[in-house]
Amino acid sequence: MSNTLRLLIALIEIAPDLERTVGSAWPQFRDELLDLSGRFEHEGDSLALAKDLDELVARLLQAASPDGKDVIRRAIAETLVGEEPQTWRSKATATRSGGATAMGAGDPQPSSEAFPDGVVEVPVFYGTDRKLSGASRPDDFYSGRRGDDVAYGIARVTVPTEGRPVGDLTSPAWWKLQFTPDPAKHVILFDVQPLERESFIEALRDAVASADERDALLFVHGYNVTFTDAARRAAQIAVDLKFRGRTLLYSWASAGDPKQYTVDEDTIDWSTRRFRGFLQLALTEAGARDVHVIAHSMGNRALMKALEEIEVSTFPAGSATLCQVIFAAPDISCDTFRDLAAAFHGRAQRCTLYASSGDIALKASKLVNGYARAGEAGDSLVIVDGVDTIDATGVDTSLIGLRHSYFGSKRSILRDIAEIMMHREEPSLRFELKEVGAPPGRYWAYRK
Repeated sequence: MSNTLRLLIALIEIAPDLERTVGSAWPQFRDELLDLSGRFEHEGDSLALAKDLDELVARLLQAASPDGKDVIRRAIAETLVGEEPQTWRSKATATRSGGATAMGAGDPQPSSEAFPDGVVEVPVFYGTDRKLSGASRPDDFYSGRRGDDVAYGIARVTVPTEGRPVGDLTSPAWWKLQFTPDPAKHVILFDVQPLERESFIEALRDAVASADERDALLFVHGYNVTFTDAARRAAQIAVDLKFRGRTLLYSWASAGDPKQYTVDEDTIDWSTRRFRGFLQLALTEAGARDVHVIAHSMGNRALMKALEEIEVSTFPAGSATLCQVIFAAPDISCDTFRDLAAAFHGRAQRCTLYASSGDIALKASKLVNGYARAGEAGDSLVIVDGVDTIDATGVDTSLIGLRHSYFGSKRSILRDIAEIMMHREEPSLRFELKEVGAPPGRYWAYRK
């Protein structure tokens, strides 16, 4: 785990002390911490983020009382393992200068007719409640604002299968002087084709009928995610899972901005009814045999409420089975998760919860909401009847905290999800997992 991430976590965990010591200035500092936590999901341990965190720490020290300064210095000292505390400032002085942003306005898009060997095209059948941006470029087609109704279509994404680490959602990186997307190296959304609802259903049914397996995988993204990144992640997961059916996406109108957390919270509630309709479409009109659902982070709020309200017993004959449901790092309070899990018990063949103690985004969410999140492990680990709880903290512990989206970027977790979907295996039969405790307090963890 990087020192940047360690310090972010340390500052969030001492938030009550910081609030007392900086007084009325705390809301601004809190919002900046939340912004940095959200940026970490996309930037990782970048120099720009380290610099901004460095400047935040300097201002906290300036605003804090003498006792508060000691608290902050202790946090820094405990964070910089094997280093002197004063080196924090000198380590983050490099800044990004010049250059273009990846996928900028002038960048060419790859041609769908010129994909090199080792690149696969994934059609992602989407539903979205986003508003059109007015732009024609695929990577800017939908905005972070709410639309009037659910729109449908096919997003076409290329995913390299050679030279890309499993789980890696690669895109052009300015620090590597990569300013143009390369299908052989990057996961790229190259085309968005909107469709009317009936045309969408017809295209989806034809695609499902021609797939190697008559299954569908529906992905629901979380907070601070654009339509482009949601489509890219859905395609990457499908490829890395070696999923043989068709890939679906519901992209709710996340603002795609780490500073808009409360806006996203309001939007996910607004989106729930629309998502429920899309889930029902997947189950009853796609012609699939089984439908699997993976929801990430805040997207779990829409999924869990939809599962509570949907009534599979009323579906017409020939509808798909709601098979494997994955709750990945859910940003929902532990108490709410328990209540909703009891309400939808038995509606899916199997439900699995992945949680981690090193999830910076969920620690930030707890800071905002005041209650532990169901995606957290440790003392907050949620164990409920009808859900297999897996503590993923032990997976590649040096890296697990680097991404809130660890479920889609860790080889061992992707392998475990593949075992669930392809072989329908319960945790006791999945070799990477070990049983911890006994019913009713039993859960599963990764072997070290």
